[in-house]
Amino acid sequence: MSIFDRMKKSRHEQLIFCFNRPTGLRAIIAIHDTTLGTSVGGTRLMEYGSEDEAIFDALRLSEMMTYQSASFESDMGGGKAILMAEEGQEIDEAYYRAFGRFVEGLKGLFVTYPAFGTSDRDFLHVRRETTSVVPMAGSHEITGMGVLWGMKACVRDLKGTSSLKGLRVAVQGVGKVGAFLVGKLAEEGAEITITDVRYDRLKEVQDDYYERLKEVEEDYPDITIVRPDAILRTECDVLSPCAIGRILNDETIPQLQCRIVAGCASDILEEPHHADVLKDRGIIYAPDFVIAGAELYQTEPHLRGAPRERLLEEARRVYDVMADIITTAKKENTTPYNVAVSNAAWRVGRIQLVRNIMC
Repeated sequence: MSIFDRMKKSRHEQLIFCFNRPTGLRAIIAIHDTTLGTSVGGTRLMEYGSEDEAIFDALRLSEMMTYQSASFESDMGGGKAILMAEEGQEIDEAYYRAFGRFVEGLKGLFVTYPAFGTSDRDFLHVRRETTSVVPMAGSHEITGMGVLWGMKACVRDLKGTSSLKGLRVAVQGVGKVGAFLVGKLAEEGAEITITDVRYDRLKEVQDDYYERLKEVEEDYPDITIVRPDAILRTECDVLSPCAIGRILNDETIPQLQCRIVAGCASDILEEPHHADVLKDRGIIYAPDFVIAGAELYQTEPHLRGAPRERLLEEARRVYDVMADIITTAKKENTTPYNVAVSNAAWRVGRIQLVRNIMC
Protein backbone atom coordinates (compact mmCIF):
# COMPACT_ATOMS: atom_id res chain seq x y z
CA MET A 1 0.00 0.00 0.00
CA SER A 2 1.40 3.42 -0.92
CA ILE A 3 1.96 6.12 1.69
CA PHE A 4 -0.95 8.18 0.38
CA ASP A 5 -3.23 5.14 0.41
CA ARG A 6 -2.26 4.47 4.01
CA MET A 7 -2.91 8.09 4.95
CA LYS A 8 -6.26 7.97 3.21
CA LYS A 9 -7.24 4.80 5.04
CA SER A 10 -6.35 6.22 8.44
CA ARG A 11 -7.51 9.75 7.57
CA HIS A 12 -4.21 11.42 8.29
CA GLU A 13 -3.70 15.05 7.32
CA GLN A 14 0.07 15.24 7.01
CA LEU A 15 3.16 13.04 7.09
CA ILE A 16 6.33 15.10 7.21
CA PHE A 17 9.83 13.76 6.57
CA CYS A 18 12.73 15.72 8.04
CA PHE A 19 16.41 15.18 7.19
CA ASN A 20 19.49 17.02 8.34
CA ARG A 21 22.71 15.71 6.84
CA PRO A 22 25.24 17.30 9.28
CA THR A 23 23.62 15.79 12.41
CA GLY A 24 22.24 12.62 10.82
CA LEU A 25 18.71 13.51 11.91
CA ARG A 26 16.00 11.45 10.24
CA ALA A 27 12.60 12.34 11.63
CA ILE A 28 9.00 11.65 10.71
CA ILE A 29 6.19 13.82 12.05
CA ALA A 30 2.65 12.51 11.60
CA ILE A 31 -0.36 14.76 12.05
CA HIS A 32 -3.50 12.69 12.19
CA ASP A 33 -6.43 15.03 12.82
CA THR A 34 -6.63 18.66 13.91
CA THR A 35 -10.42 18.88 14.11
CA LEU A 36 -10.30 19.26 17.88
CA GLY A 37 -7.24 21.52 17.86
CA THR A 38 -3.46 21.63 17.51
CA SER A 39 -1.89 18.21 17.07
CA VAL A 40 -0.07 17.04 20.20
CA GLY A 41 2.09 13.96 20.68
CA GLY A 42 5.33 12.67 22.09
CA THR A 43 8.66 12.23 20.35
CA ARG A 44 9.96 8.65 20.16
CA LEU A 45 13.62 7.78 19.51
CA MET A 46 14.22 4.22 18.33
CA GLU A 47 16.30 2.08 16.03
CA TYR A 48 13.98 0.74 13.33
CA GLY A 49 14.55 -2.18 11.02
CA SER A 50 13.15 -0.21 8.09
CA GLU A 51 11.62 3.11 7.13
CA ASP A 52 8.30 1.31 6.70
CA GLU A 53 8.31 0.32 10.37
CA ALA A 54 8.96 3.91 11.41
CA ILE A 55 6.17 5.20 9.18
CA PHE A 56 3.78 2.61 10.62
CA ASP A 57 4.59 3.76 14.17
CA ALA A 58 4.17 7.43 13.26
CA LEU A 59 0.79 6.85 11.62
CA ARG A 60 -0.57 4.45 14.22
CA LEU A 61 0.57 6.32 17.31
CA SER A 62 -0.61 9.72 16.05
CA GLU A 63 -4.03 8.17 15.38
CA MET A 64 -4.08 6.86 18.96
CA MET A 65 -3.36 10.37 20.22
CA THR A 66 -6.47 11.64 18.45
CA TYR A 67 -8.51 8.91 20.12
CA GLN A 68 -6.94 9.72 23.47
CA SER A 69 -7.74 13.40 23.20
CA ALA A 70 -11.31 12.74 22.08
CA SER A 71 -11.85 10.23 24.90
CA PHE A 72 -11.18 12.90 27.51
CA GLU A 73 -13.01 15.77 25.76
CA SER A 74 -9.72 17.53 25.16
CA ASP A 75 -9.36 20.28 22.56
CA MET A 76 -6.25 18.82 20.95
CA GLY A 77 -5.58 16.77 17.86
CA GLY A 78 -3.35 13.74 17.43
CA GLY A 79 0.29 13.83 16.37
CA LYS A 80 3.53 11.90 16.82
CA ALA A 81 7.21 12.40 16.04
CA ILE A 82 9.55 9.51 15.28
CA LEU A 83 13.33 9.91 15.40
CA MET A 84 15.01 7.11 13.45
CA ALA A 85 18.29 6.37 15.19
CA GLU A 86 20.98 4.22 13.64
CA GLU A 87 23.16 1.81 15.57
CA GLY A 88 26.15 3.64 17.03
CA GLN A 89 24.85 7.04 15.93
CA GLU A 90 25.90 10.04 18.01
CA ILE A 91 22.78 11.74 19.36
CA ASP A 92 23.90 15.12 20.67
CA GLU A 93 22.75 18.69 21.24
CA ALA A 94 22.92 19.58 17.54
CA TYR A 95 20.76 16.57 16.65
CA TYR A 96 17.95 17.65 18.97
CA ARG A 97 18.24 21.29 17.99
CA ALA A 98 17.90 20.30 14.33
CA PHE A 99 14.70 18.46 15.24
CA GLY A 100 13.50 21.52 17.15
CA ARG A 101 13.94 23.73 14.09
CA PHE A 102 11.80 21.39 12.01
CA VAL A 103 9.10 21.49 14.69
CA GLU A 104 9.29 25.28 14.79
CA GLY A 105 8.85 25.35 11.03
CA LEU A 106 5.35 23.90 11.49
CA LYS A 107 4.33 27.18 13.13
CA GLY A 108 2.46 25.66 16.05
CA LEU A 109 0.65 22.96 14.09
CA PHE A 110 2.43 20.28 16.13
CA VAL A 111 3.33 20.41 19.83
CA THR A 112 5.53 17.71 21.32
CA TYR A 113 7.18 16.41 24.49
CA PRO A 114 9.55 13.58 25.56
CA ALA A 115 8.32 10.03 25.01
CA PHE A 116 9.94 6.60 24.59
CA GLY A 117 13.69 6.98 24.10
CA THR A 118 13.82 10.73 24.78
CA SER A 119 14.05 12.65 28.04
CA ASP A 120 13.46 16.04 29.59
CA ARG A 121 17.22 16.61 29.34
CA ASP A 122 17.14 15.96 25.59
CA PHE A 123 14.29 18.40 25.23
CA LEU A 124 16.26 21.20 26.82
CA HIS A 125 18.02 21.30 23.45
CA VAL A 126 14.80 21.01 21.44
CA ARG A 127 13.33 23.95 23.39
CA ARG A 128 16.20 26.19 22.30
CA GLU A 129 14.82 26.09 18.75
CA THR A 130 11.05 25.93 19.23
CA THR A 131 8.32 27.04 21.58
CA SER A 132 6.10 24.13 20.50
CA VAL A 133 7.24 21.95 23.39
CA VAL A 134 5.26 21.12 26.51
CA PRO A 135 7.17 20.83 29.80
CA MET A 136 6.46 17.32 31.09
CA ALA A 137 8.47 17.20 34.31
CA GLY A 138 6.72 14.77 36.62
CA SER A 139 4.39 13.53 33.88
CA HIS A 140 5.24 9.93 34.75
CA GLU A 141 3.50 10.38 38.09
CA ILE A 142 0.37 11.77 36.46
CA THR A 143 0.32 9.01 33.85
CA GLY A 144 1.01 6.33 36.46
CA MET A 145 -1.79 7.56 38.69
CA GLY A 146 -4.17 7.42 35.75
CA VAL A 147 -3.10 3.84 35.01
CA LEU A 148 -3.81 2.92 38.63
CA TRP A 149 -7.32 4.37 38.47
CA GLY A 150 -8.03 2.78 35.10
CA MET A 151 -6.89 -0.54 36.50
CA LYS A 152 -9.24 -0.10 39.44
CA ALA A 153 -12.17 0.42 37.06
CA CYS A 154 -11.36 -2.89 35.36
CA VAL A 155 -11.04 -4.69 38.68
CA ARG A 156 -14.36 -3.32 39.85
CA ASP A 157 -16.04 -4.80 36.78
CA LEU A 158 -14.39 -8.14 37.49
CA LYS A 159 -14.82 -8.35 41.26
CA GLY A 160 -17.48 -5.81 42.18
CA THR A 161 -14.92 -3.79 44.14
CA SER A 162 -12.06 -1.59 42.99
CA SER A 163 -9.67 -2.78 45.69
CA LEU A 164 -6.37 -4.20 44.45
CA LYS A 165 -5.46 -5.71 47.84
CA GLY A 166 -4.26 -9.28 47.45
CA LEU A 167 -4.35 -9.22 43.65
CA ARG A 168 -1.27 -10.19 41.65
CA VAL A 169 -0.22 -7.45 39.21
CA ALA A 170 2.57 -8.14 36.71
CA VAL A 171 4.26 -4.96 35.46
CA GLN A 172 6.23 -5.21 32.22
CA GLY A 173 8.73 -2.36 32.17
CA VAL A 174 9.75 -0.36 35.23
CA GLY A 175 10.83 2.91 33.69
CA LYS A 176 9.54 6.09 35.27
CA VAL A 177 5.84 5.28 34.87
CA GLY A 178 6.20 1.59 35.69
CA ALA A 179 8.28 2.29 38.80
CA PHE A 180 5.81 4.89 40.05
CA LEU A 181 2.97 2.43 39.43
CA VAL A 182 4.77 -0.26 41.43
CA GLY A 183 4.95 2.11 44.40
CA LYS A 184 1.23 2.84 44.20
CA LEU A 185 0.40 -0.85 43.83
CA ALA A 186 2.39 -1.53 47.00
CA GLU A 187 0.32 1.07 48.84
CA GLU A 188 -2.81 -0.69 47.58
CA GLY A 189 -1.61 -4.01 49.02
CA ALA A 190 -1.22 -5.76 45.67
CA GLU A 191 1.21 -8.62 45.09
CA ILE A 192 3.68 -7.46 42.46
CA THR A 193 5.73 -9.13 39.75
CA ILE A 194 8.05 -7.01 37.63
CA THR A 195 10.37 -7.34 34.67
CA ASP A 196 12.53 -5.11 32.51
CA VAL A 197 15.27 -5.61 29.93
CA ARG A 198 17.56 -3.53 32.18
CA TYR A 199 18.54 -5.63 35.20
CA ASP A 200 20.02 -2.64 37.05
CA ARG A 201 16.65 -0.92 36.79
CA LEU A 202 14.92 -3.95 38.28
CA LYS A 203 17.25 -3.89 41.27
CA GLU A 204 16.67 -0.17 41.78
CA VAL A 205 12.90 -0.66 41.86
CA GLN A 206 13.22 -3.70 44.14
CA ASP A 207 15.47 -1.81 46.56
CA ASP A 208 13.13 1.19 46.58
CA TYR A 209 10.23 -1.17 47.29
CA TYR A 210 11.91 -2.64 50.35
CA GLU A 211 12.95 0.79 51.59
CA ARG A 212 9.30 1.82 51.32
CA LEU A 213 8.26 -1.16 53.45
CA LYS A 214 10.54 -0.01 56.27
CA GLU A 215 8.45 3.14 56.59
CA VAL A 216 5.10 1.35 57.04
CA GLU A 217 3.81 -1.06 59.64
CA GLU A 218 1.86 -3.30 57.26
CA ASP A 219 3.36 -6.59 56.12
CA TYR A 220 3.60 -6.44 52.33
CA PRO A 221 4.56 -9.50 50.27
CA ASP A 222 7.93 -9.70 48.56
CA ILE A 223 8.23 -8.28 45.08
CA THR A 224 8.93 -10.94 42.44
CA ILE A 225 11.29 -10.49 39.49
CA VAL A 226 10.94 -12.61 36.35
CA ARG A 227 12.79 -12.73 33.05
CA PRO A 228 11.46 -10.44 30.30
CA ASP A 229 10.44 -13.41 28.15
CA ALA A 230 8.40 -14.89 31.02
CA ILE A 231 6.20 -11.95 31.99
CA LEU A 232 3.41 -12.68 29.50
CA ARG A 233 3.14 -16.23 30.85
CA THR A 234 3.06 -15.11 34.47
CA GLU A 235 -0.04 -16.16 36.37
CA CYS A 236 -1.63 -12.96 37.61
CA ASP A 237 -4.87 -11.05 37.91
CA VAL A 238 -3.63 -7.99 36.01
CA LEU A 239 -0.94 -7.72 33.34
CA SER A 240 0.30 -4.15 33.05
CA PRO A 241 2.48 -3.53 29.95
CA CYS A 242 4.42 -0.32 30.54
CA ALA A 243 7.25 -0.72 28.02
CA ILE A 244 7.12 -1.31 24.28
CA GLY A 245 3.95 -1.76 22.26
CA ARG A 246 2.52 -4.32 19.85
CA ILE A 247 3.15 -7.20 22.26
CA LEU A 248 -0.27 -8.87 22.10
CA ASN A 249 -0.80 -10.94 18.98
CA ASP A 250 -1.85 -14.38 17.76
CA GLU A 251 1.27 -15.92 19.28
CA THR A 252 1.34 -14.23 22.68
CA ILE A 253 -2.35 -13.97 23.59
CA PRO A 254 -2.77 -17.76 24.05
CA GLN A 255 0.09 -17.63 26.58
CA LEU A 256 -1.61 -15.07 28.84
CA GLN A 257 -2.61 -16.18 32.33
CA CYS A 258 -4.26 -12.95 33.41
CA ARG A 259 -7.82 -11.67 33.66
CA ILE A 260 -7.12 -8.02 32.86
CA VAL A 261 -4.63 -6.22 30.60
CA ALA A 262 -4.16 -2.62 31.74
CA GLY A 263 -0.95 -0.74 31.01
CA CYS A 264 0.37 2.50 29.54
CA ALA A 265 2.57 1.12 26.75
CA SER A 266 1.56 2.72 23.46
CA ASP A 267 -0.27 0.52 20.95
CA ILE A 268 -0.24 -2.70 22.97
CA LEU A 269 -2.26 -4.64 20.39
CA GLU A 270 -0.45 -5.73 17.24
CA GLU A 271 -3.73 -5.39 15.33
CA PRO A 272 -7.11 -3.92 16.40
CA HIS A 273 -8.87 -7.29 16.05
CA HIS A 274 -6.74 -8.66 18.87
CA ALA A 275 -9.09 -6.82 21.24
CA ASP A 276 -11.77 -9.29 20.13
CA VAL A 277 -9.38 -12.21 20.62
CA LEU A 278 -8.83 -11.09 24.21
CA LYS A 279 -12.57 -10.79 24.77
CA ASP A 280 -13.07 -14.34 23.47
CA ARG A 281 -10.61 -15.50 26.13
CA GLY A 282 -12.53 -13.64 28.83
CA ILE A 283 -9.79 -11.05 29.35
CA ILE A 284 -10.72 -7.41 29.94
CA TYR A 285 -8.52 -5.13 27.83
CA ALA A 286 -8.23 -1.49 28.88
CA PRO A 287 -7.48 0.53 25.72
CA ASP A 288 -3.97 1.91 26.17
CA PHE A 289 -4.86 5.34 24.81
CA VAL A 290 -7.54 5.62 27.50
CA ILE A 291 -5.70 4.26 30.53
CA ALA A 292 -2.67 6.45 29.71
CA GLY A 293 -4.90 9.46 29.14
CA ALA A 294 -3.89 11.34 32.28
CA GLU A 295 -0.72 12.40 30.47
CA LEU A 296 -2.94 14.81 28.54
CA TYR A 297 -3.55 16.94 31.59
CA GLN A 298 -0.09 18.47 31.44
CA THR A 299 -0.74 19.58 27.86
CA GLU A 300 -4.26 20.91 28.47
CA PRO A 301 -4.13 24.72 28.33
CA HIS A 302 -6.39 25.14 31.38
CA LEU A 303 -4.25 22.72 33.43
CA ARG A 304 -0.81 23.53 32.07
CA GLY A 305 1.35 24.61 34.97
CA ALA A 306 -1.16 23.41 37.57
CA PRO A 307 0.25 22.13 40.87
CA ARG A 308 1.23 18.46 40.97
CA GLU A 309 -1.51 17.74 43.53
CA ARG A 310 -4.16 19.14 41.19
CA LEU A 311 -2.94 17.00 38.29
CA LEU A 312 -2.82 13.86 40.43
CA GLU A 313 -6.41 14.52 41.43
CA GLU A 314 -7.43 15.05 37.79
CA ALA A 315 -5.95 11.62 37.00
CA ARG A 316 -8.90 10.09 38.84
CA ARG A 317 -11.01 10.95 35.79
CA VAL A 318 -9.48 7.94 34.06
CA TYR A 319 -11.52 5.74 36.40
CA ASP A 320 -14.81 7.30 35.30
CA VAL A 321 -13.98 7.23 31.59
CA MET A 322 -12.81 3.61 31.76
CA ALA A 323 -15.82 2.52 33.82
CA ASP A 324 -18.24 4.08 31.32
CA ILE A 325 -16.46 2.39 28.40
CA ILE A 326 -16.55 -1.02 30.09
CA THR A 327 -20.24 -0.65 30.95
CA THR A 328 -21.12 0.29 27.37
CA ALA A 329 -19.07 -2.58 26.01
CA LYS A 330 -20.99 -5.08 28.15
CA LYS A 331 -24.33 -3.65 27.06
CA GLU A 332 -23.38 -3.79 23.38
CA ASN A 333 -21.55 -7.14 23.68
CA THR A 334 -18.37 -5.71 22.24
CA THR A 335 -14.93 -4.76 23.52
CA PRO A 336 -13.87 -1.68 25.47
CA TYR A 337 -11.42 -0.98 22.64
CA ASN A 338 -14.19 -0.86 20.03
CA VAL A 339 -16.32 1.38 22.25
CA ALA A 340 -13.43 3.78 22.93
CA VAL A 341 -12.56 4.08 19.23
CA SER A 342 -16.22 4.54 18.30
CA ASN A 343 -16.76 7.21 20.95
CA ALA A 344 -13.66 9.11 19.84
CA ALA A 345 -14.61 8.97 16.16
CA TRP A 346 -18.13 10.17 16.99
CA ARG A 347 -16.83 13.22 18.88
CA VAL A 348 -14.38 14.17 16.13
CA GLY A 349 -17.15 13.76 13.54
CA ARG A 350 -19.58 15.95 15.46
CA ILE A 351 -17.04 18.75 15.96
CA GLN A 352 -16.11 18.56 12.27
CA LEU A 353 -19.69 19.59 11.46
CA VAL A 354 -19.18 23.05 12.97
CA ARG A 355 -15.74 23.78 11.55
CA ASN A 356 -17.16 25.27 8.36
CA ILE A 357 -18.70 28.15 10.28
CA MET A 358 -16.57 31.24 9.68
CA CYS A 359 -15.84 33.33 12.74
